[in-house]
Amino acid sequence: MTEQAAILPVKMMKVSLMTIGLFLISLAFASMVSAHGYVNNPESRAVLCADGVNNDCGAVIYEPHSLEGPGNYPEQGVADGQIASAGGVFPKLDEQSENRWAKVPMSSGDFTFEWTLTAAHATEDWDYYITKEGWDPNSPLERSDFELFCTYNDNGQRPGFTVTHDCDIPERDGYHVILAYWEVADTANAFYQVIDANFDGDFVEPGDPDEPGEPGDLPDPWDASLVYVNGDRVSYQGAVYQARWWTLGETPGNAYVWELISN
Repeated sequence: MTEQAAILPVKMMKVSLMTIGLFLISLAFASMVSAHGYVNNPESRAVLCADGVNNDCGAVIYEPHSLEGPGNYPEQGVADGQIASAGGVFPKLDEQSENRWAKVPMSSGDFTFEWTLTAAHATEDWDYYITKEGWDPNSPLERSDFELFCTYNDNGQRPGFTVTHDCDIPERDGYHVILAYWEVADTANAFYQVIDANFDGDFVEPGDPDEPGEPGDLPDPWDASLVYVNGDRVSYQGAVYQARWWTLGETPGNAYVWELISN
């Protein structure tokens, strides 16, 4: 056998191993992205965006089921201030004020939450959190705002496409936010859905997101490490600015990309 003939099977083996490796990677990727779902009872913030009830929501109107971010919440997971958007996936959802979002009527006590899954996935657990008494509705949502009140452990089982959980909601009054959390079992990710609830009251229409907030209701402070797009608002040195287009690292007040809204 010539040296060239001996080398040929080795090359073919390498190509085969590479092909198998790429196939396994593609399977892992497909598994990672296949799991999606949203809370439809009560309607989550994202669902009300998709239904056209909430305004100026960004691209989440096309995929309210795709709020996927790092798991192992609250020890790890998404950053404070990005809980509603699952870590900045749909940043408009993180805008937080007392009148920014529509609120669904709810009551304390027994309630059945319902998820619609567009792609089921092996599941670790389902957790439900609610904002504490005295939380600030005009500040970005943080871990410290929430307390756990209901949990279901699926022990790695694959759920159906409709999932319900009977929970006992703690006593609350007025506007509160519920975080419904789905921890999948075979990836490092999880799904986040926030629900804006008006306890012992009627359905509340959302405010106008194009109107500047009242004093004290400033948007999030400008962060040089974040990407902003047309319409995003930030606060900087006591003033409110709105992005004219995509921007990163350009300081409000010093760059034309930022339009002064109020000071």
